[in-house]
Amino acid sequence: MTTLKSSTFFMVLSGIIALVVGLICYTLLSKRNTVPSGSKEGFQGPAKGVSSIPCGQESSHVTEILDIFSDKMSTTEEGSPDLKEFKEIMSKMCCMKHDLMSSAQIVNSTLYIPYNNTHDRENPADTVARCFTKSMPPRDLDIIFGTWKNRGIALLHRLCTSYNLKDRETEKAVKHFTSLWSDVFDVAKGACSPTERAPEYGSPRDPKGFISADVEELGEYKGYY
Repeated sequence: MTTLKSSTFFMVLSGIIALVVGLICYTLLSKRNTVPSGSKEGFQGPAKGVSSIPCGQESSHVTEILDIFSDKMSTTEEGSPDLKEFKEIMSKMCCMKHDLMSSAQIVNSTLYIPYNNTHDRENPADTVARCFTKSMPPRDLDIIFGTWKNRGIALLHRLCTSYNLKDRETEKAVKHFTSLWSDVFDVAKGACSPTERAPEYGSPRDPKGFISADVEELGEYKGYY
């Protein structure tokens, strides 16, 4: 009888130990993957899953703008397509910011964003790639962002009519869109523009050729050596 009780005790004890070990292993394994599911990300956070538009979590201004339209319906046929395009512009700027600030320094969030000739000067992924190679002239960057801003403001004014926005709502949307644009543009200017070239002649103390005053006034020599 004593042997049976001992065997039962050890079986119960073994079961408890196995359960505890299993819970510990599960906890350790579940904490190994700290990267959000989906595409590979840098350390700045996920590009998907936390906003109604791709990369929208990169700016609080996006949330403020989307809240304005969240409880409204378009009264015109053009309203829904205009709002879709406007969201695309915001998403492209946010995804560009996400890629440019990523520690991985790879074209990721903008890789599959579609090109739209209504507001894009080039494929957004190509723009980011040029930024990483520091081969983006400031003038090209000005044109790309200028087109996004002009088209975005034009769409907002059309959406004001389509969604019956009040004047203060329109002003608020324009203000937040402009702030979003300025924020991303500042990031892009720092990440995309080529570094300044060193002065052609270096420091004034560097050794360089010397031409005397009497020789400087002479014309080009065309004789024979």
